Order: sequence, then structure tokens, then C-alpha cells
Amino acid sequence: MMYDAMIIGGGPAGLAAAIYFARQKLQFIVIADVIGGQAAWSSDVENYLGFHLIDGMHLVERFREHLNDYKDSFTLKETQRATELTAIDGGFRLKTEKGDTFDARMALIATGEKHRELGAPGEKAFYGRGVTYCATCDAPMYAGKDTIVVGGGNSAMEAALLLEKYAKSVTIVLVNDALKGDEMYKQRILASKMIRVIPNAKTTKIFGDTFVNGVEYELPDGKRQILDVQGVFIEIGLVPASDFVSIVKKDKWNEILVNERNETSVPGIWAAGDVTNITEKQIAVAVGEGSKAALQMIKWLQKQPDRK
Repeated sequence: MMYDAMIIGGGPAGLAAAIYFARQKLQFIVIADVIGGQAAWSSDVENYLGFHLIDGMHLVERFREHLNDYKDSFTLKETQRATELTAIDGGFRLKTEKGDTFDARMALIATGEKHRELGAPGEKAFYGRGVTYCATCDAPMYAGKDTIVVGGGNSAMEAALLLEKYAKSVTIVLVNDALKGDEMYKQRILASKMIRVIPNAKTTKIFGDTFVNGVEYELPDGKRQILDVQGVFIEIGLVPASDFVSIVKKDKWNEILVNERNETSVPGIWAAGDVTNITEKQIAVAVGEGSKAALQMIKWLQKQPDRK
């Protein structure tokens, strides 16, 4: 089947676009690894209009509730990770990790960002067995356990402060000489009796048996130390989730280049949200970008000869 449009990604940008497409009664499909995207990872959201304070998971629930108002007017494919987007006659084809293919006349890439991997031995082997990239999702599972947070920015500090509520101990290991980020987080970290900070340390190995039971790190003098931990939370930043598409132009950070109308370098493909080269990576901005892209796509489709 050739859809009018496909939305690749289920975060704020993609879901906002879906609302516009549904109201215009387009035949479209949403293909997403997970609904909510990285918005679901946010512990507290205090800058989204209409909500004084809401955590990311509950905000995503509200997004889904709104989307469900139109559930009979489009196709939703969840737990589908995009692997390749190519041009075909009359449109575009998306292949997924499960081997499925989906065709549409136009495509919106709204896959957001993904966690940057550490690259240390044991990281992939113990993923889901002590190694995690989402404190918001997994912190409660480490109640009463010794944990380590790798990273020194806001996301690492947020993770440590969340783990403080559950874990037996929390150690932040960072390669820089000091924490970097919001002063409010720094003061809370320094005031905590449970959180320890180890600066100038490179995490070199994650090890264990069935599950993680330790981490090795290296100090500037070359000496290596071992921490006995059961949970490793990797918080070293994000990278655009754009590896699956090679036909559009990107910048040196792998962000998809878009103009003020969210058009990419390929006619018929738009992109919105954190996967693009916009400078502000915020939930509210992503919603606006997704809405703007959808409006442009609707106009483009209406101008096609067979739609007049």
C-alpha cells in the first residue's frame, strides 16, 4: 500500500504531525520504536505550557490520549526501529529492523535523538542486565543497590539525584575535572550524603556474571580502580537518530539539515524535532516543529496533480 504520508518516530514532533494529518483525513502511518521518544525520559517538565509540573511519562500519556482520539483514522506501528529510508517510484520506502517495509508519497523524519554509547567493554553485553541509559525508567529497579552514573552534565546529575531516592549508594564518574550544568543540580549533588563524585576518571570496563557486579575506571596517573556496583547508568549525551537515512544532507553532527519549512535536501522528505539541526532541543519546540512540518506537507500534497 502507498500511504499519503509516513511519520518515522513517535516523539513530540511526530505525534504533533499525526494530529494534523488525522484532522485532514490523510492516509498515513506512524512507525515508531517507542511512543513518546526521549520526552518519556524526562523526570520533571516545568516549561510545557498548560502544566506547572509534570513528569515525562505522564506527559507522554497525555500525548497518547490525544492521539487515541484519531486511532481509527491512521495506522500505528510500534516497536519498529527504522533501518533504511530509500526513494522509490512515486515516493519513499522505509525498512525496519523486523524486516517490514512501508511505502508513502512523502515522509516526515522525527526520530529525535538516542543515547550516546560509552564504548567500554561489557557495555553492550550487560545492556538490560545492569547497564541502562534511562534513570527515569529504571531507577526503581535498583532499590537498595550500589550504582554508578557515568557522565558529568545535567542528565548525569538528574540521574544521580533520582537514584538517591532508591539506591544504597550513588557514585558519579566523569572524565572532566568538575560537574558541568545547572548550578541547582550541582548544589544538590554536593549537599548529598549519598552521592559521591569521582572526577578525572575514565570508565574502562563493565563486568559481571549474569548481571553487572563491577566497573573499572582509570585515573590520570594510569592507575585503575574497581567499584563494586550492580547498576550502571550511562549519561554522556545524545546523538541524532538519523543513521537509517543517507539520502538527505546532514551536518557534521549527523543532524538532518532543514530549512524554515522543515524541508530536507530531498523533495518529499521533511524532518522535525531533535533529529534536525535546530539549536533548541525542547519538547515544546519539537511539538511546534512537527506541527509546522505537517502543515507544509499537507500543502505540498494538495498541490500534486492527482490531488486537484
